[in-house]
Amino acid sequence: MESATANSAPSSTVREFVGWLGGATSVANFWGKIMVLNDMLLSLLRRWYIVVLGLILTAAGVYGAYSVTPVSFSASSTVVLLPPEKSVEDGDNPYLYLGGLGQALNVLVISMNSEASQELLIGSEPGQSFTLAQDNASTGPIINIAVEAPTGEQAVELVNKVTEQLPKTLDSLQDELKVPSDAKIGTMTLAESQEAKTENRRQLQVMIVVAGAGLVLTVLFVAALEKYLTKRKAKKGATKPNNKQDDHGPSGSGLSQIETSQRIDDKEIRRAIQPVRFAGGI
Repeated sequence: MESATANSAPSSTVREFVGWLGGATSVANFWGKIMVLNDMLLSLLRRWYIVVLGLILTAAGVYGAYSVTPVSFSASSTVVLLPPEKSVEDGDNPYLYLGGLGQALNVLVISMNSEASQELLIGSEPGQSFTLAQDNASTGPIINIAVEAPTGEQAVELVNKVTEQLPKTLDSLQDELKVPSDAKIGTMTLAESQEAKTENRRQLQVMIVVAGAGLVLTVLFVAALEKYLTKRKAKKGATKPNNKQDDHGPSGSGLSQIETSQRIDDKEIRRAIQPVRFAGGI
């Protein structure tokens, strides 16, 4: 029993140490990231003139994107499918019979969104488009028509054309199946835009991309410049002592190696002769 307790104590101690070591490592990594961020901010402050220039260029790019990217205009309308006259009893409310028109709505939406319908209603006009979809906010057979065009007048004109074409397409689909007139599904326009709305979503997206790219490039350029200058300064500091040694060394006095060795030999000879001269009374 005691041996089991003794064995579990070291294992728990090891687990605690490993946990502490992992926590210390995470703290060290976090502190390292803080230091890197601090160094980056200091670099931006030291090279503030480059940051200002980068901001000016970024602002110019954003303005250019705002000027170049065109805005579009949108318009919409809402149409509801009505049940056939044959299925509605006399005196009943037609809206009570909307439940079985979901399949017909799907067929009509697919037909109107086809390339043939797009070419029929738009033709070769650039920048125009329209889409039909079931209204998600309602369970009834309600169709939302959304159009986009380069100008507001074109958007309103296109939404009118699509809204007028929708019942014609529905009649054509039913005529192909030889549906009797009293069994045909009808349509009714619930709402239609009389004025177009400005859609600048794409313009804002381009401006945001240009602004982000400008800021990132400015920071990267400052970091690269700071790294280059730091390496250059360290290289100069490493070569400076060698230059000093060359200036104060033997070659700095303007004498050649032969002359320097000759002067050293003459000094040694004079030192050797002087004791002999004093000993001989000279």
